[in-house]
Amino acid sequence: MPLWKRGLNGKRVRTINAEAIRYYAHRPVEFIEDIIGAQPDADQSAILRSIVNNQMTSVRSGHGVGKSAVEAWAVIWFMLTRPFPKIPCTAPTAHQLYDILWAEINKWRRNNPLLEKELVWTHEKLYLKGYPEEWFAVARTATKPDALQGFHAEHVLYIIDEASGVDDKIFEPVLGSLSTPGARLLMCGNPTQLSGFFYDSHNKNRGSYSAFHLDGRKSPRVSQEYVDTIINMYGEDSDMFRVRVAGDFPLQEDEVFIPLSLVENSIMTEYSPRKNPNTVHIGADIARFGNDKTIIGYKVDEKVEFYRKRRGQDTMKTADDIIACGEMLMKKYSIRDQIPVKVDDGGVGGGVIDRLRQIKRNQPERFWWLDIIPVKFGQRIQHKHYYDSTTYMMSIVKKLLSTYDEDDGTKKPCELILPDDNDLVAQLSTRRYAMTETSKIRIESKKDFKKRGQVSPDEADCLLLLCLPTKTKRKGDG
Repeated sequence: MPLWKRGLNGKRVRTINAEAIRYYAHRPVEFIEDIIGAQPDADQSAILRSIVNNQMTSVRSGHGVGKSAVEAWAVIWFMLTRPFPKIPCTAPTAHQLYDILWAEINKWRRNNPLLEKELVWTHEKLYLKGYPEEWFAVARTATKPDALQGFHAEHVLYIIDEASGVDDKIFEPVLGSLSTPGARLLMCGNPTQLSGFFYDSHNKNRGSYSAFHLDGRKSPRVSQEYVDTIINMYGEDSDMFRVRVAGDFPLQEDEVFIPLSLVENSIMTEYSPRKNPNTVHIGADIARFGNDKTIIGYKVDEKVEFYRKRRGQDTMKTADDIIACGEMLMKKYSIRDQIPVKVDDGGVGGGVIDRLRQIKRNQPERFWWLDIIPVKFGQRIQHKHYYDSTTYMMSIVKKLLSTYDEDDGTKKPCELILPDDNDLVAQLSTRRYAMTETSKIRIESKKDFKKRGQVSPDEADCLLLLCLPTKTKRKGDG
């Protein structure tokens, strides 16, 4: 039942009146098709209809199935078919909330003359023209328990994106508001965690929800190339495939040292960069030719980024890339201490170390910040619990990723924020361990890891270097 009127130029233009509102209030799919001008697929249509018929809707899925579009459509539809609605939207990080969901809402509004005329979009609020305080959707990052408090109205729609990464405390005010008959909840996400509010909505509390499972293999929006890539690289029985393609919760193999849930939780942790960071580190896992990669990364306080990924690169160029990374960091931040540059000292890594030392000798004033630290993987160490240097470094990463304080048993913030990098996620979450005859933990070697059909853990090794503690040196130190 699309409604039309004749414009001054004689062309038909879409419009919404009282009759249309009554019609579309319970027909979100038709609203999306007629007013927004999009074509939801079968899964998206079912989710939209569920919001009408159910108070709580929960969607778990793989990547790329169109969750953000559904959420954006739901916001616009609810806003234009209810009087004085309030629509709080949240996600674990500002990137996920503003750069993805909030930008998606504005995309559909901006591309439609009617919506652009009626709806005002700002960085944090979407509202009906003339009603900024009474008729709106608002973006709030899920970093504080009160993020979703204080929204009282006859018509409330909570949108929670990447819900698996949202702390349970954020959901408490939502449950209170859902006692209102007109209140609705839509939460979507990749099923990364084996506990929490989102996990329970698909397991022990499933009877209270309209729960959807969207498998990327069945979605018209997910390319077969992406599916085949994940299968070929990590295997169809891997947690990487389960979470990021099939939309299933991870299995959590007992012999895996770092669970996927810790890695995914880290990726979904909010990060606020500091102008004057406390620590800056550079790490370089070195390869020369073949399928292995040279990875150069940096860590600013708790945040990790990859600077370069190369195949088939000689050691001189790698050394130059490391210098370029350091100079970029020097320009970007106020750095008074030397930057620890930790380089894989196995195989061809020695050539990179020699070149870096030569560069510093030739221009000591310019490269005062360069603190070169060779590191050997798999080297036996004298430690009560860990067999070798690789295992020790993995234990440091695991401790930084953990949100459990071993000293007092309380929850603590994640101290390491990882990039959303498929290779890194898979390498960290599939590395196995075993106990030696002397009851020490030993991470499987790179050789054994590759024998199981896994790719070389180059990104993960770069991360281990970045997290290895070092003694801070000031300018002028040796």
